[in-house]
Amino acid sequence: LQNLSAIIGPNGSGKSNVIDSLLFVFGYRASKIRSKKISVLIHSSKGNENLQSCTPDGTFDLVEGSQFKVTRTAYKDNSSKYTYNGKAMQFKDIAKRLREVGIDLIHNRFLILQGEVEQIAMMKPKALTENDDGMLEYLEDIIGSSRLKIPIEKLQKKIESLQEERTAQLTRVKMAEKEKNELEGPVKGIVMELRIDNGIALCRNRLLQVEK
Repeated sequence: LQNLSAIIGPNGSGKSNVIDSLLFVFGYRASKIRSKKISVLIHSSKGNENLQSCTPDGTFDLVEGSQFKVTRTAYKDNSSKYTYNGKAMQFKDIAKRLREVGIDLIHNRFLILQGEVEQIAMMKPKALTENDDGMLEYLEDIIGSSRLKIPIEKLQKKIESLQEERTAQLTRVKMAEKEKNELEGPVKGIVMELRIDNGIALCRNRLLQVEK
């Protein structure tokens, strides 16, 4: 597979620690990285008891010349600050930039954690309710088609509205056509009577002219 990295090794070799370090830089809460609070991650061994923060970073190089670095600093008071290429930045802005290069922190499809493979394999083909996730929804998230769901629903509602309006207009046209057909016979009769009356009037005028 292209663009796939796997962290493998025997039990106790530190695989989960590597993943936890990535998740930390990506802004995950302490509970998601097997920790009670962020501050306990600060190194506090003998001789380092007074350290006030820790700052790991994640450096990415997609193609030559496109390298960027994300850092997260954790403080004793359990607060965090983030930088992007050395510039302080809100986490939401960093998440947006990461999403542009395929690291989606919202749906987390770029990183499969230990134990999630079995969960994926056990997924239902399709979610039974709107709040559930099935294999279809999972794949839609991966390929990005799920973001089109709301626009498609809006267009579908607009189509239904236009369809209802079209049906109403067609009904009016049919009613008008029916009234036209019903009036066609009487109108022809009236036109015929008018022609006869006009013919009689014309003949009378000619007769009067002859008598004069």
